[in-house]
Amino acid sequence: MTDMTPEAARDALADAARTSDRLRARARWASTKLAVTGIGMGLLTLAVGLVRSDLVGFAVFAAWGVLIAATAWWERRRTAHLPGTQQRTSRYWAASFALYAVAIACGVARPEGDAGFWVPAAVVVALPMVVGAVRERRA
Repeated sequence: MTDMTPEAARDALADAARTSDRLRARARWASTKLAVTGIGMGLLTLAVGLVRSDLVGFAVFAAWGVLIAATAWWERRRTAHLPGTQQRTSRYWAASFALYAVAIACGVARPEGDAGFWVPAAVVVALPMVVGAVRERRA
C-alpha cells in the first residue's frame, strides 16, 4: 500500500464532493413529482366540486389517471435516489389523500358548485404535497 500525498487526498475529497453534489442534484426528481401530483390533486378536487358535466368530469378523471401513469413511468426512469425518499414522501401522499377524502365527504352536503368550499378545499388537499416538494428539494 502506498502513502497518499496531502495534495492527492485533497483532490480525492474534492472529486468525491463533486460526485456527491452531482448525484444529489439528479436525485431531486421526487420533489418535482410531489409538486406535479399535488397540484393535479388540487385541480381534481376543484373539478369534483365545481364541474357538473358528466363528460367533463370523466375527462378530468381520465387526465388524472394519465398524470399518475406518466409520473410513475417518469419515476421508473430516474436512476438516482436519495436515501429515505420513499419514507419522507409517503407521509405527504397520505396526508393529501386523507384530506381529499375529508373534502369529498364534507362536500357531499354542500350545494352544487359551492366555490366558497371547493376552492379552499382544493388548496388544502394540494398543500401537503406542495410542502413536501419544497422540503424534499432541500433534503
